[in-house]
Amino acid sequence: MISTDGLRRVKRRWLGTAAARSSLVRRASFRLRWSSTRRLEPLSEWGFERGTPVDRLYIERFLEERRDLVHGRVLEVKEDLYASALGASVVDVLDIDPSNAEATVVGDLCDPATLPADRFDAAIVTQTLLYMSDPVVAVENLLRSLRAGASALVTVPALTRIAGAGDRWRFTPHGLREVVERAGGEALDVRSHGNVVTCRAFLLGAAAEELPTAVLDHDDPDFPLVVTAVVRKRPVSGLPAEG
Repeated sequence: MISTDGLRRVKRRWLGTAAARSSLVRRASFRLRWSSTRRLEPLSEWGFERGTPVDRLYIERFLEERRDLVHGRVLEVKEDLYASALGASVVDVLDIDPSNAEATVVGDLCDPATLPADRFDAAIVTQTLLYMSDPVVAVENLLRSLRAGASALVTVPALTRIAGAGDRWRFTPHGLREVVERAGGEALDVRSHGNVVTCRAFLLGAAAEELPTAVLDHDDPDFPLVVTAVVRKRPVSGLPAEG
C-alpha cells in the first residue's frame, strides 16, 4: 500500500505532468490552427479571451523596465491601468470620451487647451498616437504638460489590426523618433519589439502564453510589432535631467 506521502508525491507528479501536457497540447493545437493557409478568420479579436495579447506583453515589459521614471503626479490615457502600480502618487486620466467616469481630464490631445502646462512628473501613453489626427501636435501638447526634464513612456504599434474609425497611423522606430524630435522633445531608448512569428500570432488573436518564451524574447528589427520610447521634455538649461 502506498503511504499518504507517497500518494501526495504521485499526485504532484501527475498534476505537473498534466499541466505540462496541457501547455504542450494547447501550443500544438494553436500551431495546427494558425498554420492553415486557408484560415480567413482570427482565433480571437485581440487575444484577451485566450490570455495576454502579444503586443501587451511587450508594452508591459517596457513599462516595468522604465518604472524608475514614474513618480509624483502622472498622466495616463483612458484609465489608471499602470500609473499607480508603477509608483505614481497622484494620477490624472485623460480621455476624449466624456462618458468615461475615470477621466479627470476630458479633451483631445491634439488640442493645446486640453492639458495644463508644466503639471506632470511623468506620463504613460500606450497605443494612443495611432488615433491622433496630428501626432506631432499631440506630442507637442504632451511635452508642454510635463515638468522640465520629465518623461513620457510612449508605445505605438508598428503592426496591428484596424481598431475603429479613428485608427490612422503605424510607426517604425525612425518614424516615432522623427515625430518626437519635430515636436521638440528628446526621443530616448527608442526600441522595436517582436518578430515575424509574434506579428502573425498577434494578428491571428493568439495569446502570448501560446508562444514559446524563446520566440517572444527574439526581436527582429525588420518585423517589429511594437515600438517603445522614453520621450523626455528638454530640461531647463542648468538643471539636471532625469532618465
